[in-house]
Parts: sequence; structure tokens; C-alpha cells
Amino acid sequence: MKYLHHTIRIITGLFLLFLAGSKFGFLPTAAYSPELFTDKGWPLIQAIVSTGYIFPTIGIISLICGIAFLTNRYVALAALLMVPITFNFLLFHVFTDLQYITLRGTPAYIAFGLIMYMVYSQRAKYSQLLKSK
Repeated sequence: MKYLHHTIRIITGLFLLFLAGSKFGFLPTAAYSPELFTDKGWPLIQAIVSTGYIFPTIGIISLICGIAFLTNRYVALAALLMVPITFNFLLFHVFTDLQYITLRGTPAYIAFGLIMYMVYSQRAKYSQLLKSK
């Protein structure tokens, strides 16, 4: 079980580094390919890209969290930081892509699953956050 946890942590870290690379333009991204989105999803992606700060912010957070997962430092914090980002990826595909069961949403579902596993595996470290005074 210990090896499985470390393997999932490393895969999550590499996935986040890939995500960061795509947000900074070093790796391929779907954000500039309208054929990869539904009619409801493409206008939203265009609006997000036009702001000019959301993708770089996601890239910076993903880079920091990916490094944290790979170095096994601040894993609990990194997992919490990635929950809202991956949850939004998941919701984007649920609300814009669900009627078409395709592989388009698979990376979002996998990312959310990996992050939620990491949150669950670090649950003992969150006890102080959830304790009432």
C-alpha cells in the first residue's frame, strides 16, 4: 500500500507539471482549439483566455503543487490548493460536455480523482483545521 501511495503521489506531481507546462504554452493546450470543445464550452474558454491571468495563475499553482508532490513536501497543503482548480475542471466538463460521453473530460476526471485521493490520504493532517474551539 505504501508503494501505491508513493506511485499515485508521483503520478499526480507529474500530471500537475504537465498541466503547468500547458498553461504557460510550453506544452500543447486545448485552449486554442475550438474543435475540442462543445458549442457551450468554447465561449467560456475564450472568455477565460481573454482575461489573461487565469491560466497563468493555474499554471503557477500547478507548478508549485506538482513540485510539492514530487519532493514529498507540503503534500497536504498542495492537495488542498488543487481541490478548487480540479473541481472547476470537473464541473466544466460535467456542465458543457456530459451529454457527449467522450474522452474530452477524462483528464479532468482523472485529475480530480488523484487530488481527492491525496486529500484523503493526508486527512490526519487536517484535523486541526476542522477542530472547533
